[in-house]
Amino acid sequence: MSLPFGQPMFFEEQVRRFSAPGSNSHVHVLLHSTNGNDSDRSPAAKCLEPFELAERMWICRLPDYLRDIVYRACESPGEPYQESHRQFGQLYTVALFMGPLVPGLITSWDGYRHITRFLTFSQLVHPTSIGFGNTSVLTFDSDGQFKQATPGPCRGITEQAFTIPNTRNWLSLNECETVKNLMANADIDKLPARVSRAHWNVQHAAYQYFFEVRALLVASALDALVHVRTNKSKRLGTGKQFTERTLQLSTQLGIHFTNADAASVWEHRSDIAHGRDPWESRRDAKGAVQQPPELTKDDPLVRQYLASENILRSTILKCLTDPEFAARFESDESVEKAYPVVVPQSKKS
Repeated sequence: MSLPFGQPMFFEEQVRRFSAPGSNSHVHVLLHSTNGNDSDRSPAAKCLEPFELAERMWICRLPDYLRDIVYRACESPGEPYQESHRQFGQLYTVALFMGPLVPGLITSWDGYRHITRFLTFSQLVHPTSIGFGNTSVLTFDSDGQFKQATPGPCRGITEQAFTIPNTRNWLSLNECETVKNLMANADIDKLPARVSRAHWNVQHAAYQYFFEVRALLVASALDALVHVRTNKSKRLGTGKQFTERTLQLSTQLGIHFTNADAASVWEHRSDIAHGRDPWESRRDAKGAVQQPPELTKDDPLVRQYLASENILRSTILKCLTDPEFAARFESDESVEKAYPVVVPQSKKS
């Protein structure tokens, strides 16, 4: 059976390749684990060989014994120590082969932020549950034999991302190519200010478990992109700017999204932001509501949310690769020019 991203012996071959006589070598890893929400029913093409993201950096597979070492390094063992029984495995691992230590080399996990950049871009290209929960610096001797595992930043809000159940939780071959191109050519620091704020929101949304919080962050990110304060637009309500300009963006990006979808997302956002019950419509004749609401891909509100998130991610990605498109978001005036909204006429007395 062919495994995604090749056979585990590739990792061991790379460790030996970057070893040196008389010195320990180091590999920084981020392990993407399986979970019960994975869906393998996807037409997307899997990458069946190790994938080179950059020099010394690969998406590959750890041997099972190293996979378990990373899990142990990142788990609290308890006292007295109790062996854990895991019911999850490995989808793939991002590995940065640092080689032997040399003077001036930053030794902390992902000190040069290469793996963090991969994670940032991968979540824009295709959201998965990957986070920083399974990160470690692995140390090997000069013969490539394992010596030590030091945990990375494996705790905190970014421990794992959350996805809608039963969706694809892995990167396809084409998505790996896209991420590689972004790592080589894209510069997040050069995004227009409003796009940077939108990107901050979508990144934080990925690590939020509660649907209402995610919906609020994504709507706020879209609002950051399209809301303007010019004299012309002062007569436009914030909701009208959101619905009409988000609809224009979706058409431009080729994402199916209707005016009713945009209005529904904005209304849901407003209910959350203003402290109203966003699930009022789910109440039955007795006033009871399912707690928590069962949210699936087929739920109309979930579908609208996923479409709005897709618009958001696609806009940010296009800004990273298309300077002319990014320039549309440089100022209130440029947004207003690129995405005009009809201003209602004032009523005469």
